[in-house]
Amino acid sequence: MKTTLAIILAGVLLLGLHNQVKAQELTRQQKSTIEQQVDSVFLTMVKAAEDLDYGKISTGVDDRYNAGSIVNGIYYAKYDSLVSVLKGNLRVGTKQGIEIKNKKITALSERISLLTTSGDADVEPTGGQSFHVSFFWSFVYEKTDNGWKVIQSHQSGVR
Repeated sequence: MKTTLAIILAGVLLLGLHNQVKAQELTRQQKSTIEQQVDSVFLTMVKAAEDLDYGKISTGVDDRYNAGSIVNGIYYAKYDSLVSVLKGNLRVGTKQGIEIKNKKITALSERISLLTTSGDADVEPTGGQSFHVSFFWSFVYEKTDNGWKVIQSHQSGVR
C-alpha cells in the first residue's frame, strides 16, 4: 500500500512539474518579439559604450540581485565597482568603435533572455597607444517594469 501511494504521489509531482515547464513554452511570435526588444536594448547599450556614456549604459542594468559580472577573469560583485574600473581605464576623450560579428538571443521565458555575442573593438585612448580587442560577451536579461535589463554579464577580450 505504501509503495502504491508513493508511486501515485511521485506521478502527481512529475505531472505537475511537467505542466509548469510546459507553461514556459513561447510561441514563435513571442520569441521574435522578445528577441527584437532585447536586441534594441543591447544595440542602445553598444552605442552608449562607443560614446563612453556610462550613465546611459547603466540605465540598461539592474543590479538588485547582485549576480555579479566577470570581465577578463575578474569578478565584480557590484556593477558600480565595474563601472569605476572602466571609468579609470577609459578616460574622457577616448574613442572606441565596436563591431558585432556574431550574436544570438535566446528567449527562455517571457521574463528571461540570454544574449551571447562576439566581435571586435578598436580603442583610441587620449594620448595613448591605440589597440584592437576581439571580445566575447554573454548577458542575462530580465524583463522588469522598466523594460529589459542586464542582470548578469560575462565579458572577455583578447588583444
